[in-house]
Amino acid sequence: MGSLTSQDRISFDAFSNIIDGTLRSSKQMYNSVDPNTRCPNWDVPVASRKDLDDAVLAAQRAYEGWRWTSWEYRCERIEQFKEALKAYEDDLIELLVRETGKPRRFAKVEISGTYGHLDWHINLPQPRGEELWLPTRHVRHVYVPLGVAVAICPWNFPFKLSIAKLLPAVQTGNAVIIKPSPFTPYTALKVVEIAQQIFPPGLIQALGGDDTLGPALVEHPGVHKISFTGSTGVGKSIMAAAAKTLKRLRQWLPWAHFITLARFASLERIYVHAAVYDDFLCAFVAAVKALKVGHSDEEGVMLGPVQNQKQYDRVKDFFRDSKDNGHLFALGNVSDGDVESLFIDPAIISEPPEHSMIVQEEQFGPIVPVQRYDNVDEVIRRANASSAGLGATVFGTNSTLLQEVAERLDSGNVWINSSPMVTAEAQFGGVKESGIGTEFGSLGILAYTSIKAISTAR
Repeated sequence: MGSLTSQDRISFDAFSNIIDGTLRSSKQMYNSVDPNTRCPNWDVPVASRKDLDDAVLAAQRAYEGWRWTSWEYRCERIEQFKEALKAYEDDLIELLVRETGKPRRFAKVEISGTYGHLDWHINLPQPRGEELWLPTRHVRHVYVPLGVAVAICPWNFPFKLSIAKLLPAVQTGNAVIIKPSPFTPYTALKVVEIAQQIFPPGLIQALGGDDTLGPALVEHPGVHKISFTGSTGVGKSIMAAAAKTLKRLRQWLPWAHFITLARFASLERIYVHAAVYDDFLCAFVAAVKALKVGHSDEEGVMLGPVQNQKQYDRVKDFFRDSKDNGHLFALGNVSDGDVESLFIDPAIISEPPEHSMIVQEEQFGPIVPVQRYDNVDEVIRRANASSAGLGATVFGTNSTLLQEVAERLDSGNVWINSSPMVTAEAQFGGVKESGIGTEFGSLGILAYTSIKAISTAR
């Protein structure tokens, strides 16, 4: 166990849980692998039940002091946090490449793009509740923090999402415990370690662990808010566990991201008008063929390895199912992948049935179906038949029709003539089985508060 001070230069060669401002190890350790090489990464301690209880108690203590600090003071601390992160930018990029396997250019974008989230929070005015002057009383609505929040983070954006989850928590007066994915624990642990230089002990903590840690955090009576990003199955389990103590819950689950294209486009599903289908498919195949697959640091690489073996096997299931059911591979085939590595060449499936696995389930990998449609009502019906609805993108030239389609799609987010862009300013949340609640924007901030009505007799 070691204490942290603002003078400490952080090492990126050793990793610890961060509890009450100190680095804490454990008898039990685990590690992930570098997806580019499949070589083991560093050891990370598995948090024990005592670690969890200690972290919650420390968070409660920190919360009692932090909740009474001014909004302006919190914004100042967030600005200092941003500068501290920038001082370690090169180290964080290296770490992100090593643990995620994403091309270096995209690791740089993930980190530099997150500064925009920090800037938005730094300059955000304090939310003010409605004020009412009634005949017999004056009513003032105020937003108050919830207490201790837990942020359960995924493996795809470990830097961006750990910060995006902790920012609204601490800005609204809460304490937060970060639980990173066991596949990518390293960046989040260092983000929280850097935060110790700025924030009081216990306010921002991190616990690494196995699959038992998440449920234990969710069920802990000292936790008041859960923010989870991950699979629908795990999300449902978390919802059931959180219901026991009526915790506030925010869940960001799979996309089922449909794209419709001109005359009328995630690339989880692409719907293309029949009039341009053949031309689009030809151009799309050519564009995807030109994408370079390889090691994160190879020149011109656009697609790195799948991040972990479990997801690799899941993605290959889509290849096998498409082959077994006779779907047309416009690009790629079931053997496009190296069993000794985590690299998969991309595939495009042309016009699979609507009920097929490739259409109905999120691939989260380099294989995508492209489907033909004849009219707007038909494509909206087919797109909305999914059990999920987080994001959709619509391309076309008729602005009135595009707006109509956007409103009719069962999706929490729709982008028109744009690739998906998640920003700090705009809410982000899904419908159906794509989640509960919202993150980002003013609504995402208020999700970490409850509202109190203070009535004064006149």
